[in-house]
Amino acid sequence: MLGLDHWQETAYFALLDGPALGLDELVGRSGVEHDVLKGALTRLEDRGLISRLSGKPTRWTVLPPEHAMEVLLLARERDIRRVRALTQWLAEKHRKGRIGQDAAALIEVITGPDGVARCGQQLFNSAEREVRGIDAPPYSQGKDGTSVNSSANVYSRGVRSRFIYGQDNLTLPGTIGRIEHDLAHGEEVRILPRAPMKLILSDDQAGLIPLVATPQVLDSCILVRPSALLDALSALFETLWQQAQHYVADGLSGGEAVGAPTEDERRILSLLSVGLSDEAIARQLGIGLRTVQRRVQALLVRLGAASRFQAGVLAAGHGWWDPDDAGPGPRQP
Repeated sequence: MLGLDHWQETAYFALLDGPALGLDELVGRSGVEHDVLKGALTRLEDRGLISRLSGKPTRWTVLPPEHAMEVLLLARERDIRRVRALTQWLAEKHRKGRIGQDAAALIEVITGPDGVARCGQQLFNSAEREVRGIDAPPYSQGKDGTSVNSSANVYSRGVRSRFIYGQDNLTLPGTIGRIEHDLAHGEEVRILPRAPMKLILSDDQAGLIPLVATPQVLDSCILVRPSALLDALSALFETLWQQAQHYVADGLSGGEAVGAPTEDERRILSLLSVGLSDEAIARQLGIGLRTVQRRVQALLVRLGAASRFQAGVLAAGHGWWDPDDAGPGPRQP
C-alpha cells in the first residue's frame, strides 16, 4: 500500500475488518512480534490511518479509509514534488559540471616562457596542411635560448605557411632579414599598418594567442582547440589576410634585361611597398640615411614616378616584381 512497509500493512489489515483491538489481541491476530507491532502501530497513527481509543487497555481502530488514503496520496504527492525538484537540481549541477569539463577540454592556459615556446613549436610540428599567424613581439624562447621558428621545418614537409606582420614590426632589428629568410623557404608574407594581436593557427585543430592583449613578456598563452572561438580566430585571420598588402622580396623579377633593378634597389622597393620610412629602411639595410634617400630619388626618376606609391605600381608594371606572387611556407610565437 502507499508508503507502508510489510509490518504496517499487516497491522492495518488486521484492524480493517474487525473491532478496535488492543496490542495483545493484535499480536495474536497478526502474528507479528510485540515490539515490531508496537512500532508499526505508532507509524500508522502518525500517518493518520488509525486512531488510539481512550481507556484501559489501549486499543486502536481504523479511521475511514477514504480520508486516510487521501492523506497518503497528499503525502506521496509532496514526496514526488521533492524528488522532481531534486532531479532538476541534480540535472543542473550535472550540466554545469559538463560545461566546465568541456571548456577545460577546449581551452588551456599555457604558462611560463618555456611552456609557451614548446607549445608554439608543437603547433608547427603537428601542422599537416597549413600554418597561419600574425607575427608580433614579444617572442618566446625555450630554456636553451632558442626561438620558435617554423620556416625550414614546415617547408620540408610541404606545409603551407602564411603570416601577417604589422608595419611597425618591420622596424625592429633583424626583422627584415628573418622575413627574407622565411620567404626563401616558401613563406607567404603580408603587411598591415598595425598587427591587432599575436596569433598562431595550426590547420583547423589548434590556435595559440597571448593571455593578455599587449604582453610585455610572452610568458602566458591560451591554447584553443576546435570550437566556435577557434573558428572566429580563423575567420579573423582570413579577413586580415585579404586586407593586408603583399610583401615581396625574392618574388622580384631578375635577369639581365636593360633597366632591371639591382639587388639593393629591389630590397628598397620591397620596403617602400610596405610603407617604411627612409630612416627605417636605412636601419634595416644597414646603410646611411642619405644613401637611402639618394637611391629612392633615383628610383623615382628611373620609373618616372611622382610618389613612392606610384613607384611601386610602375615597378610592377615594368615587370620588376609581381605583387601577387608571394610564395608558400612558416614563423614563431
